[in-house]
Amino acid sequence: MLRRRYQPVLWAMLIIATLAAGVVITNRVRLEEANRTVTLAVDFQQVQKLAQWSGLTTRETLSRLQQQGANAVLFKEQTIEDLQQQVWVRPGTEAVLYFPAAVQKEVRPEYTYLFTSDRKLAQRLELQLENKIPGEVQVLAGSDFVALGIPLSTAELKEVGLGFPEREMAMARELGLFLIPQVRWWYGANAASLAATLRPLFAYQDSIVALLFNDKNLPGYPHYLFNLAAQVEQLKVPVGLIEFFPQQGLSQLVVLLDKRALRVHSISGDEMATLPPAAALERLELAARERNNRILIARFKFTPGSTNWLEDNLHFVGELRRVILAGGLTIGRAEPFSSFPFSRLWLYLTGLGVLAAGVLLMMQFGLLRLGLALGFLGLVIWTGALGLNHQVLLARKVMALGAAIIFPTLAVLMAWSPVPRSLKAGIAVTLRTALLSFLGALYIAAILADNTFILKINEFSGVKIAFVAPLFLFTAAVIIRQEGRGAGAALQGWLDAGLTVKLVLLAVVVAAAGVLYLSRSGNEGVGLLPFEGQMRSFLGNVLLARPRTKEFLLGYPFLLLSLSLGYQHRYLLFWLLGLVGQISLVNTFSHIHIPFLISLLRTFNGLWLGLLIGSLLVTAVKLGAGSLRRNRAWPG
Repeated sequence: MLRRRYQPVLWAMLIIATLAAGVVITNRVRLEEANRTVTLAVDFQQVQKLAQWSGLTTRETLSRLQQQGANAVLFKEQTIEDLQQQVWVRPGTEAVLYFPAAVQKEVRPEYTYLFTSDRKLAQRLELQLENKIPGEVQVLAGSDFVALGIPLSTAELKEVGLGFPEREMAMARELGLFLIPQVRWWYGANAASLAATLRPLFAYQDSIVALLFNDKNLPGYPHYLFNLAAQVEQLKVPVGLIEFFPQQGLSQLVVLLDKRALRVHSISGDEMATLPPAAALERLELAARERNNRILIARFKFTPGSTNWLEDNLHFVGELRRVILAGGLTIGRAEPFSSFPFSRLWLYLTGLGVLAAGVLLMMQFGLLRLGLALGFLGLVIWTGALGLNHQVLLARKVMALGAAIIFPTLAVLMAWSPVPRSLKAGIAVTLRTALLSFLGALYIAAILADNTFILKINEFSGVKIAFVAPLFLFTAAVIIRQEGRGAGAALQGWLDAGLTVKLVLLAVVVAAAGVLYLSRSGNEGVGLLPFEGQMRSFLGNVLLARPRTKEFLLGYPFLLLSLSLGYQHRYLLFWLLGLVGQISLVNTFSHIHIPFLISLLRTFNGLWLGLLIGSLLVTAVKLGAGSLRRNRAWPG
């Protein structure tokens, strides 16, 4: 009686939550679709190398690359190694020989001296060194050179950033190319040194797409991060978030800059040396289309067996431009995402749907009163967090994790039955199951809809829990359903069963599968299985958005098979594999940096392909079972 009274109310809450989530998702899709411009950059150091080996000037090489589609140049802050053709370094004991007799007495033996005939370069080096190294920088002039003395050895000097090449940056700007400077970290950065060393970039601010940082720590972090933010704010450019390269202080800096940031994808030179061009193109294109990276840095490939490095790399850049445009993106000046329209009301209503689903899940366990109590407690906490604006981010993450656990478990439990179903009925139930799981995915996508999640400086928390908890909950629920009051005795009997070689082998296989399952779940997984890379590439090229293996190859086929067999304890593994697909479906939408429409297409492709494979599997099993039955070998 109590169940009938509350069930309509709970489903009504789900409908309201779905409508609220739909509003949020509509805003998110508009935001994502409005930001489709990608900047295609080349590395200036590699451009110089390519020019030297091609017999062209750097300007000519840049112009050729621009014609193929490159529209920006990455300038890493130079080091003494980069300047070895313009600067020569000598210890003080040797440097003294290069100076006029009148100056020799000023040379300090313990110093290292940097010589250059370029007085403008000498001014740049003096500015950078004065603000980045301890001790006094000594400036001495010869007849045709300037020497800078510093209290550092040559080895210590190697990692010090020495500013950016002004002439080359001006040349790139004259060609109509955008600039992407990448600043190095230095020891002892403070408010004054940050302001002084970044000041030269202000001359190029109209052409700078984004400011990147080179090292694992940002200069000035943690004590002078506010000062760094103030300088970047004055520069009026976004900062770059390099994918798969976490940098201490960068997330905090992005928040201080009101989330003005661009995601960047780059393939290192070492990777490019071993990566086939087609694989590199695919990786860069997917980074832009499927993960919202808006700056792509195209590194060159200097293949030893090639007869024309210039043409090889011009072709690569041209092909990269082609695949970017074919993916529905444009090439131009990348801009940060607009501010996401945050609504506390829509967020609150969406969260109510998760709470309602939690109560429905407890009903599946026959624990309605406990479910109502927990649901009310969750409602109080959710209302308090949003109403008082206290720990809202934590509350959102907890609510999203709750949805990731509740919805796939609830969906498969509602599909559960000990009675075998026909293939047609099984497909209908599978569609209903996927729809219910999709509601959870929709709620997660709405609850976490925010620029910090789109930029991936915030992420869905509890991925491993979300992949494991539904399996345990489902197992407990079906044992209780099947055994009733005897569930405890049945469990005790299983635990008291004699240990056999078969059980040990089964345990080893299950443990190995569990480790593989967890290692391949989450934001960063292990490498691919043999042939999986080729399969992914094929599916991605054919279907535009590659479906997840856990869904089309495991989840839906085994869910269909489970429905066709009906539940018995010996089929529990099949049901759990079916549940894995629903867990994966929900998890797909927890990656907010992936555009919603891409996740939606990926889910749709996983559904129809999984149903197709599942139908073939069920048909094959039934034919095999019939054949075995005729030979009296089928145990069912």
